[in-house]
Formats: sequence, C-alpha cells, structure tokens
Amino acid sequence: MSVSTQLEELQKRKVELENELRSFDEKEKTTGIDVRILEEKLAVQELEEKVKAKRAALERLESRKRDLEKRIK
Repeated sequence: MSVSTQLEELQKRKVELENELRSFDEKEKTTGIDVRILEEKLAVQELEEKVKAKRAALERLESRKRDLEKRIK
C-alpha cells in the first residue's frame, strides 16, 4: 500500500470517527434532556399522588367534623 493511499485511508477514517463522535455528542445531549424531563414528570406524578392522598384525608376529617357538629346541636 502506498503512502498516499495509506494517508488517504487514515484521513477518511478520522473523518468517520469525528462524525461518529459528533453523533454521540448530540445523542448524549438529547438523551440527557429526555432524562431530565422524565425525572420532572415522575416528581410531578409523586406530588400529585401526595396531594390526592392529603386531600382525601382532609375531606374525611371535614366530614367527621360535620358529623360531630351535627350531633352536638
């Protein structure tokens, strides 16, 4: 293999690797964003469940309070 052919192949391989690296960088960036979005969605979902449970507990207490107040009158 001649020196010029070898150099040409190495330069071609270098370009391929640089393109692959850029592709990985972009994929890493978008995947990182996707992960942050999913983490936020999960945090919101967990908070919604806590709010729902707290709301139900408060409604039970308010109902019990009304029942007790009715019994007093």
